[in-house]
Amino acid sequence: MDQPLKGIRVLDFTHLLPGELLSALLSDLGAEIVRIEAPSRGLAHRLPPVVEGESLYYWALNKRKKRLVINLKDERGKEIAFRLAGSFDVVIENFRPGVMDRLGLGYESLAALNQAIVYCSISGYGRSSKEALKPAHDLNLVAEAGVLDLNRRQGERPVIPAIPISDYMSGLLAALSVVSALYKRRESGRGEHLDIGMLDSALSCLNILASMAMYTGLEPEEGDFIYPREMPDYNVYRTGDGRFLAVASLEDPFWRIFCEKIGRLDLLDARKKGRDRELIEDIASVIESKTLAQWEAIFEGAECCVSPVNTLAEALERFPLAERGMLDELFHPTLGNVKQVVFPVDRKLRNASKDPHIVNGYNDVQSLLENAGYTPAEIDTLVQGKVVSHQQCD
Repeated sequence: MDQPLKGIRVLDFTHLLPGELLSALLSDLGAEIVRIEAPSRGLAHRLPPVVEGESLYYWALNKRKKRLVINLKDERGKEIAFRLAGSFDVVIENFRPGVMDRLGLGYESLAALNQAIVYCSISGYGRSSKEALKPAHDLNLVAEAGVLDLNRRQGERPVIPAIPISDYMSGLLAALSVVSALYKRRESGRGEHLDIGMLDSALSCLNILASMAMYTGLEPEEGDFIYPREMPDYNVYRTGDGRFLAVASLEDPFWRIFCEKIGRLDLLDARKKGRDRELIEDIASVIESKTLAQWEAIFEGAECCVSPVNTLAEALERFPLAERGMLDELFHPTLGNVKQVVFPVDRKLRNASKDPHIVNGYNDVQSLLENAGYTPAEIDTLVQGKVVSHQQCD
């Protein structure tokens, strides 16, 4: 089966996680991605773990993407990018608002060249925000959105989420927006400029809590609507060997099974009597009496929503990655085969190509520029002048 975006060409100017995630998802759906990269390696190439000079962060996101190095500080480089855009369906970028306009590659300029172009911009605060030009990373945005404050116990410092929430959410929502704009274009014949804000994306995770807060005028803790919050039947308990057990036995049938399994049927009605703190302490003392392995054996097959808190290594070992089509391999010329967890696009829609496009040679540069109208002699001049290349400097 052909992938839904087969034949769609994406010109990718992104250089940080939200945009790189967006193009990775579009690639998984069959789109052809051509990344425009700066002559020198940027932050993504330096993020750990770095093995033999190669960032696994970078290669986790750039499978199957073609790379074209263009010096956009050179007027000839800007002209190359501009001419390339005429044959692409989608342009994506995640610079601060105004940067692409100053390069002559903003939406208005490219739409005049190609009215069908779908142009997606991801930025920290969104183009129309009064803080549009303010720099920010995920930590700033989850802090400002109120997410970070919710990620703490009363009186304790907030814990930085292990996953960059605004990065991932904005990338996912951008992918949905691009696909929707392409669908809309089938009838109108026209593209449009999509404006995705990372702060907006972080705030969207709080839609339930925000609705409650705006209606009641209370903070979640004051109004007792923290969701999810620590409760006796929705909590993490320490085991005797210093590991943890996640208990989410919210429904009555699950709660009954849980109480049976821990040998405390006397607690069955306790959660209805408003003594959550005492109940949590009672359960904690029971759970700490056995090791995680012992509890796993006790809860084996029990339908009460109890799980071990796995380490990352345990999760990767235990989860049926291959069976679910969630495991892939990337061939890298230096690192060899690099296993990857892929995005869970349904396998019927996913691009299963093993062509990694890790290192593009001169032939790829030649083909891309010839399609943009350059002659072989002009291409040679641009390559020799280091305006365009297939690889970056360290």
